[in-house]
Amino acid sequence: MKPSLPRLDPEWLSTFLAITQHGGMLAAARALHVSQPTLSARIQRLEDAVGQSLFDRSSQGMQLNDAGKRLLPVAKKLPNLLNEALTSVNPHSVQALTSPIRLSASSTLSDFVFPQLLAQFRKIHSSSGIELRSENTDEVLSSVRSGRVWLGAVEGLTRAAGLHLEPFAIDEIIPIYAPDQVSQKLKQQLSKPLSIEMLTTLPILWREYGSGTRRVIEEYFTQHGVRLSTLKPNLVFGSTMALKHATLEGMGIAFMPRRVLQQELALKRLCEIDSLNLSIQRTFSWVIPNGELPPELNAFYRWVNTQFTNA
Repeated sequence: MKPSLPRLDPEWLSTFLAITQHGGMLAAARALHVSQPTLSARIQRLEDAVGQSLFDRSSQGMQLNDAGKRLLPVAKKLPNLLNEALTSVNPHSVQALTSPIRLSASSTLSDFVFPQLLAQFRKIHSSSGIELRSENTDEVLSSVRSGRVWLGAVEGLTRAAGLHLEPFAIDEIIPIYAPDQVSQKLKQQLSKPLSIEMLTTLPILWREYGSGTRRVIEEYFTQHGVRLSTLKPNLVFGSTMALKHATLEGMGIAFMPRRVLQQELALKRLCEIDSLNLSIQRTFSWVIPNGELPPELNAFYRWVNTQFTNA
């Protein structure tokens, strides 16, 4: 006779997932609207059942240890499994399991792409809430790897260790400046034919290290024979919005996604530097961990793919 396995309560695994996503007991308790001692008791029962601690605990919060990291992709199957069990008996019961749409996206996507998509999605699909985190590319990858979110989206990246990157759209980056705000000297320089090599003499506004936009621009320069050491990245801004406003103030030239500049270009507050004749494209990609996506994220992921396929 085989020995019986320890009983695992789905509520314990849901608590485990919540603490993983929110980075600590207190934040998870607030998100689940239960007391911290209740969550602590659930996790203790889960750890007793599996026979191992699942978290490294510190004053900074709770981080998954090796055992927790092994459990995470299995625990992520729980929402889909429960949803399948309920809908197999009563298809209308799926609404009771609807959870917030929680994802992390890099700056251009979080500021200019996903808000509109999420608004459109909610008009046709009910959800109990939305949590859209705005992070740079490296931070998005870290959030998905750690399990703080189960779905991410980044710009211009093709590979990431331990994660699946799936392109879903193409984006164009263009060089721009504010014609009424830049110095007379810079305006004269920009009025003449320019080559990519001449950019080393111009004030370029940069995104921060870890930014997907910056990575794409640096790769483009390198591929076209411009040594990065000849550029002066001393004007650095930590978000797409900050970079756009700095450009509008005439601080220099910047490389930005065309899709975030439609109004400024139409009003000629910003102008494209046509003489450079650059063609810089990058992909928007999903960042997907191992394991299944929860039902609400899987629905949003599939719907977004359809929107760009039909565009």
